Order: sequence, then C-alpha cells, then structure tokens
Amino acid sequence: MKFAQKIILAAGFLTLGALLWKMDVSSVASLVGKVGWGFVFILLQEIGAHSFNALGWRFAMRPKTAQLYSLSELLRYRVIGDGVNYLTPTAQIAGEFARASLLGPGASFDVRLAGVVAAKFSQGMAQFLFALFGAAWLVGGRIPAIAPYQSWLQAAAVLAILALAGFIAYEKFRPERKTADPDALPGGLRGMPKQIKSFLQDHPGRAALSVVFFLGGFAWNAIEVYWICRFLGIPVDWGTALAIETMSSIIDGLLFMVPAKVGTQEAGKTAIFAMLGMSARAGFALGIVRHIRELAWAGLGLALYSARMKADEKKTPAPAETAVSSSL
Repeated sequence: MKFAQKIILAAGFLTLGALLWKMDVSSVASLVGKVGWGFVFILLQEIGAHSFNALGWRFAMRPKTAQLYSLSELLRYRVIGDGVNYLTPTAQIAGEFARASLLGPGASFDVRLAGVVAAKFSQGMAQFLFALFGAAWLVGGRIPAIAPYQSWLQAAAVLAILALAGFIAYEKFRPERKTADPDALPGGLRGMPKQIKSFLQDHPGRAALSVVFFLGGFAWNAIEVYWICRFLGIPVDWGTALAIETMSSIIDGLLFMVPAKVGTQEAGKTAIFAMLGMSARAGFALGIVRHIRELAWAGLGLALYSARMKADEKKTPAPAETAVSSSL
C-alpha cells in the first residue's frame, strides 16, 4: 500500500472514530438493532442493483462479444469485480482487470478489456446524470443552500440529455458510419481510447442503453434507502429516499479512492441527514447498515473470485504432467 493510500485510509478511520466519539453509540446501536431480520431482505435486494449493472455491462460490449457470455456470468463477474474494487486500495481499477480476465478466451483480451472500460465509462456517465437530475429536481427543493441554483441545475440537466440524444442521432445517421473490426484496433491501455471511441461510433444505441441500465442500478439504491429507513423506524417518502441517494452518489463519486468507504459511508449519511433536517444519528445508523451490506457482498465477491482461481488451477496441468503428455 502506497503512502498516500495509507494516509487516505487513516483519515477514514479517524473520521469514523470521531463520529463514534461524538455520537451516542448506544442509541445508534439501538437503531441498527431495530433492523433485525430485515438485514436478510437488505442483503438479498441488492441482486436487483447488480442485475441492472450486469445489463449495463452487457450493452457496453459489441454484439458479437456480448453473445459469448450469459447474463448470469456477467452478474457473477460484476459481483467479483465490485468486491475487488471495494476491498483493495486501487482506486477501483483492479476489479476492472479482474472482470476482463474472468471473461475467458472467447474474445481477445483487448476486446474484453475494451468492454469493461466502456462499461466503466457508461457507469460514470450514469452516475453523473443521476446526481445532476437528482440535485436539480429533488435535492434543490429540500436544502436551502442549493435552492437558489435549482433552475441552473435543471437547465444543465436538460442540456445534458439533449447533448446525449444529439450524439446518438448523429452517430446513428451519419452517412460515412461503418462498423470497425475491434481486433484491428490498437490494443493495450494506450489503445483503449480508440477502442471506446470506435464502440461509441459503431453502436451509439447500445451505449445509450448501457447508460440507462446503469441509471437503473443507481435508482435501485434509493429503494434500499427507503427500506432501511423503514426498518430503522424513520420512514421517508420516495422523494426523500431519492434525494438521500443522490447526495450519497455525489459523495461516493468524490471519495471513490477510499478503500471500503471507511468513514466516508457513515460520515456522508450523517451529513446528508443533517442537511435535510433529519436526525444525524439516524443517518449514521443508515450508513452502518449499508456498510454491512456492502461488506457482505464484497466478501461474497472475493469468495467467488477465490473459488474461480482454484477451479482454474485444477484445470491447468502440472509441469510434470505436461512433460509426460508431450513425450507421449
């Protein structure tokens, strides 16, 4: 772990420690305890978000590449990649290479990696749009400090959609458009920009659908917020749940480099609840419950990754066995 990563992780732990010191820990624990068997539901419902994200990844691939892999495979590899990204201090990079390698030899590694990078791009665009629209129509009306800029945010959101629609229309109907051979494009990390540009030009509709499905994944997280709040005994309406998730998405995007969201999950939810005029203690409890869910799924991802690695090792013949078979 690099020195900067150690500093970031230490800052996260210090933030968490300061919150625990300032909060009434027994009251927070009592709130979290109210969830009870609701934890089972909270853990299982995350399948919905992962399914949306797997579909987003599928449509970030070229059609021929997407046909090589089932949706269940992509779902499993999404969980694995998220687990690697969540629990390792690599600024959410290691999990992307893991996904590309897990896809197998059906396509070249450069084509597989291009699909992973395109999915990352689509997910980033979806997060930007989700945060922008949420801030423009939900958050602005609930936080006085943002209210004066609400009309500007709404104008920016409309312009963003018009720009995206204009790009899709231009790429779809321009006369000189033709599908490129992905294997003929430059490979490696340096070739990724051309791979992604070629995909966007050849399949703008698939790229748009990828963004839409990733948007569904972000919106699904608002459903989780809604139910966690109900289990905590602080029911909120759907608009408030979306506003909470919008600000959570913004915080997560800004602090993506913190491994396992140490401190940022709880501090973020505490600040969000305070800004919305709600109980900061309840926000802290929400952060803890979501952190438990994230850690559980990240652990599952690493367990699946370990099982896959062991299975691959068994399939690979030992050097001695290889030598004997070649001599025969």
